[in-house]
Amino acid sequence: MERCEEQRIWSLLLSHKPDDKLHLCIRMRVFGRSLYFCSRCLGLYPALLLVLGLGRMIGPFPAWLTFVLLFLAPLPAFLDWGTRTAAGLPERPNSVRFWTGIGLGLGLGANLYVNSYALLSLPVMAQIAFFLASIWVVWLTSYLRRRRARRRCRAQA
Repeated sequence: MERCEEQRIWSLLLSHKPDDKLHLCIRMRVFGRSLYFCSRCLGLYPALLLVLGLGRMIGPFPAWLTFVLLFLAPLPAFLDWGTRTAAGLPERPNSVRFWTGIGLGLGLGANLYVNSYALLSLPVMAQIAFFLASIWVVWLTSYLRRRRARRRCRAQA
């Protein structure tokens, strides 16, 4: 494999963005090379590991904390992504993406941790259903918005 292809693969793994979207990433110098990291993932993975570690140390979460972590913490990430995608708005700044990534990481970490002692419990299944329903609604809204725009373009032509 050529060195250029190898760099491109690492870039996609760390940033998962094409070159024209690297402004949505945080650039870091590592061993004299510029690496781009997804700003949302830089918040997501440490928060996910933090929840898993804390859960391992303190035991099962109280019900109120489980609710907060499963439903309220990831809500800003879904609102950010959903409103932007459904309405076709421009991307948010990296600072917003980082903080929403932390909330999403807390929610996903709580899901994994609660599953470790109560596999597929009602709160976990409710979170999964909420995530899937949100994705479906945003996809449908985005699809309908793009379809309406294509129809307008055809009507003008």
